Amino acid sequence: MSSTCCRLLGAMLISYILLAPCAMAATIPTAAALASTAANGAPKVNVETEVLRFSYELERWLDTDKRPCQDFYGYVCGKTVNSTKEQFEARLQREQEKFDKFLSANNNEDLLDAELKLKQFYDSCKNARSVEELKESFMYKQSGGWPAIDSSAAMLRRRRGKTWMDVVGAFHEAGINYFFTQRVEIKSNKRTVYLQVEDVMRTTLRKFEQLVGEVFAEYGVDVDRGRLIALEILTFERNRREILKDEQQEDDTEYNYVDFKASNFGASVQIDWDKYFKSTLGKTLKPTDMVVIHKKNKLSKLFQFLQQTTLTRLLNWIWIDYLMDKSATHCQELAKQFFEPVHQHIVEHAYVDKVQMAQLYSNIGRAYDDTLLPSAWIDEMSQQNSHLFLGRAMHLTLNGDESLDADYAKLQISNRNFYRNLEKVQRMLAQQGKSQRLITRVGNAAIADTTQIAANFMHTFVSVSALLQQQNLTTPLSQLLVGERFAEHMIASGSTTQTAGAWRSMESEREFAILRQCVQQQSGAAELPYNLNELLLKLLAQHLALQTYEQWQQGNERLVRRLDTLLAAGRLQLSMAKLYYIGSVLTECGDYESVAQKQLLKGYLRNSVKFRQAFRCRAADDLNARNTCKVL
Repeated sequence: MSSTCCRLLGAMLISYILLAPCAMAATIPTAAALASTAANGAPKVNVETEVLRFSYELERWLDTDKRPCQDFYGYVCGKTVNSTKEQFEARLQREQEKFDKFLSANNNEDLLDAELKLKQFYDSCKNARSVEELKESFMYKQSGGWPAIDSSAAMLRRRRGKTWMDVVGAFHEAGINYFFTQRVEIKSNKRTVYLQVEDVMRTTLRKFEQLVGEVFAEYGVDVDRGRLIALEILTFERNRREILKDEQQEDDTEYNYVDFKASNFGASVQIDWDKYFKSTLGKTLKPTDMVVIHKKNKLSKLFQFLQQTTLTRLLNWIWIDYLMDKSATHCQELAKQFFEPVHQHIVEHAYVDKVQMAQLYSNIGRAYDDTLLPSAWIDEMSQQNSHLFLGRAMHLTLNGDESLDADYAKLQISNRNFYRNLEKVQRMLAQQGKSQRLITRVGNAAIADTTQIAANFMHTFVSVSALLQQQNLTTPLSQLLVGERFAEHMIASGSTTQTAGAWRSMESEREFAILRQCVQQQSGAAELPYNLNELLLKLLAQHLALQTYEQWQQGNERLVRRLDTLLAAGRLQLSMAKLYYIGSVLTECGDYESVAQKQLLKGYLRNSVKFRQAFRCRAADDLNARNTCKVL
């Protein structure tokens, strides 16, 4: 299915969600249509093969020494939690594979604008990186260029009259904080600027020396001249490191801006602070704005060191250091660094069967309308916010995060001249850092919060990716791995606050009191180790997700019977019902590490009759409760 088709489907679905939630089911494609599609590059797969492959993967993750009805957390998460390094490496490998497929795919016409810009940035990094192109960049000319490769009369004239602060300021303006950093906070309409030494050392001195030689070789610096420059640069770097090693304890020094400029520190270094702050912060500081210096003596020594350095030596050091991580072998790291939201979007969304995911969301949304709205649990505002969340999640899954296009709209990237592209991205990010997006209206705040929750939900696919050889969430894997997490996010998004249970209606107090009494009797404790609202949320989410999962099973009875037979014959002796509970917990193992969260997991599994039936729990088992506390 083309991107255009998916966008049209997304628009239809979202319009129904926002305007007529109860009619959502009418927008969903038929099963035959779903079976024939390969949405946005997702390969067509056999459901039976996918489920069986997932069950084989579980042999690596499940701890069969634990009994599910006694310690379901240990059974599902025991190995996962104790093998975080393996999980992390597996996730990185999956992300690498997805990014490589993204780069090699011949589908530029289907990409978001932001995705296309990332691809072009990467291509320019690999293919368009000559010395001549470096010299064309604005920052190169503004700073005075790199003396090691350019001693032309025109560049010598540019350097004439420049100070070390002009050079450093040119990089700071582009968001590259050499030698010191500046951070701004706004309190009571007054700006406070924090200045401190940039003391990050990326490499050892020996590694630095090696990288200097590699940069000289890549950019064709004359060998004999390069030796002399290298000696000067290494001396500069050694002296800089000696200053940074000073760990003398100092209190922060605070000035208003007028006093700062007149102070021994502000005046002694002969810096036009008005010019500097205007270029780096976008505005000159007001006399009443505050300047706070962290480790003033250390910063003062660094400034004096820079003043005593020749401009040629400073430019050689700063351009060599700048180009050290810009080689062709670093192109993917640079693409990820400067297009981090776009990169994350790609590795989360790649090869998901978007139409089937939209069907899952719609089915859970319908279950929400059919089951929760007639109940006393959800208030009217929560209904609206939950439907808004549903629309945003569908939009993100089907169309991709089009807000990325807005964020990168001003950025002009081409396949040519990597250095100019790099500079454009750096400047754009620096400009974004200067402007704070303040949301003051309550309505906008609600939309912003709901959108953020929807974006956070998409990170679930990072967990899924670590479990599967490829992220290919066709039905029923989407039901197993994503359904319950989505239902939980959808209900919780009914509130735009962080208060547990804020999505509940006022009419639910009587039912909530009954639930509390039942859970306390069941646990035999007056005080629960978790917030009861969180247990309620889990129970409702499980109910909604399990309801949609069972609907899918009813529509595929023959397939489910065959799968149950094959799964029961395997080493783990699984079933489709068991897979649901395992999958719903497996992607959340990291969230259950605290004692309170483990008790929460225990609480909501004890109140699931279908869990006990699936695993044939006995009366004496820890997760078998005689009296189930019902919420619906």
